[in-house]
Amino acid sequence: MKNLIVSLSMLTMLLTLGCASTSETVPTTTPDGLELVRSDKHSAVYIKPEAQLDIYNEFAIVPCEVAFRKNWQRDYNSSHRSSGQQIKERDIDRIKRELGEECNALIAGGGAGHAVVTLVAEWQQGQDVLLVRPNIVNLNITSPDVSSPSMTRSYSASAGSMTLYLELIDAETSEVLVRAYDSKADPDSFVNYANKITNRQAADRMLKNWATRLREAMDAVMRPSASEA
Repeated sequence: MKNLIVSLSMLTMLLTLGCASTSETVPTTTPDGLELVRSDKHSAVYIKPEAQLDIYNEFAIVPCEVAFRKNWQRDYNSSHRSSGQQIKERDIDRIKRELGEECNALIAGGGAGHAVVTLVAEWQQGQDVLLVRPNIVNLNITSPDVSSPSMTRSYSASAGSMTLYLELIDAETSEVLVRAYDSKADPDSFVNYANKITNRQAADRMLKNWATRLREAMDAVMRPSASEA
């Protein structure tokens, strides 16, 4: 029990480190029985009571799903009347696919050089594997790279924002053990030319720190006795 309390405390500390503050009131429990863990930064982190995260020494990554802010495409297109500057469905699909792949790659590589737990691609029934299911929601891109034959240039001070939504799940039972939210925004700077490369760099800045903290948290709480042996 002592190890469990220490593990959950370390996980909470590492997951909430650097999360954005919010004044919104969030529920203290979830319908599936998770309880809110409060922090000085008011991050929304929920943990299943008595969750034993130290029984796992392997984890797998569920493909990251990406969702734009509601009405983002409509709002963007309404301010860009030229058909060559408007966002098409193929642009939406491409951005979702590329950003999801980048998110998964950063989580997989976040523990490079110090990983305690092992990343696996497949697992057997009954095997103690922790599923990491990342999601990017409320994605708001200020100046997206548009597939267009015409030469267009976009400029912005901030690339945009996103909310990172994470669940840690027991692979055998599909029980959610941890759920966390982390809002990120690319800070305003000087107005610069925006394109696919600059947007990718901004997304990486927002995702890398989050992915590294996640892997550090997992290494801290999963199979601590094995790493000390």
